Amino acid sequence: MEKAETLQEYYKRTCRKLPDDLIDSDGKNAHFNVLKRNNCYASLHFSRKDYYKICLTQGRAILHTDKGTITIDQPAIFFSNTNVRFGWENVSPAQKGYVCLFNDIFIGSELRKALSNLFKLFRNDSYSFIFLQAEQYELFSQYFEWMLKEYNSDFVYKKQVIEDFLRLIAYTTIKLRMASGEIEKGLSEGDLVNRFSDLLEKQFPIESPDNALALKTPADYARHLQVHVNHLNYCLRSYFGKTTSDLIQERILQEALDLLQYSHWRIAEIAYSLGFEYPQHFNNFFKRKTGKSPRDYRGLLLSDI
Repeated sequence: MEKAETLQEYYKRTCRKLPDDLIDSDGKNAHFNVLKRNNCYASLHFSRKDYYKICLTQGRAILHTDKGTITIDQPAIFFSNTNVRFGWENVSPAQKGYVCLFNDIFIGSELRKALSNLFKLFRNDSYSFIFLQAEQYELFSQYFEWMLKEYNSDFVYKKQVIEDFLRLIAYTTIKLRMASGEIEKGLSEGDLVNRFSDLLEKQFPIESPDNALALKTPADYARHLQVHVNHLNYCLRSYFGKTTSDLIQERILQEALDLLQYSHWRIAEIAYSLGFEYPQHFNNFFKRKTGKSPRDYRGLLLSDI
């Protein structure tokens, strides 16, 4: 079996001071720590760890798992145990959130039961994590802040309080995952594909430059359909052989072609209506897809009249 990263190696790799309870302990002492991840390292090699880790994140990244890679492009919470291999690459420089680490010796019976229930729920998923909406991220942030405050206190029963917070985090995650799982289970792949296709078409045609696209990203569609974005992507790829992003971009391109040909809107107006923050982003997108700029494409159409 491959060697798992130890807590001592974690602190060395992240250039953090080794806590007193790990010095000369040979891994025999209970250990817990909670940290803010503002200065998170750019990458984490793919491996097992000999400790548990809960990570609340905000920032773009790539998660590597035994079942493939996952793009992290929205707030999320992650759980790892000693049996899971994973790797991590930050994509955006801005990374926020919290991380807590603890070893098996730290875990009491009630917390062990909560973690067992959580990992059991995720056993068929690519990894034990869920994406979070803004209010859900704020709720978990509050839990971590309370836990951090307790960790730095001198309260004689702070270990018990911290375990209660960890159980609260675990069961809140279970509740959110079960809610989304019930919806996914009750919706067949064919039904989901049809609902996505209908929803995509309902965004078009765009009648006015003042009416920008309401749904622009795979995450937007997943939230609207109340399914996990990875589940949506899996179903669409299985049916069409294309990703959610591919299908959205194809329809946006078709609308762009129609607007350039049949409307008198300025190119900047077309760009904004299609959900592009800046006209240059639209220009780059259009040229990448067609080999021509929007202006050149419209000019060719006019020259044929």
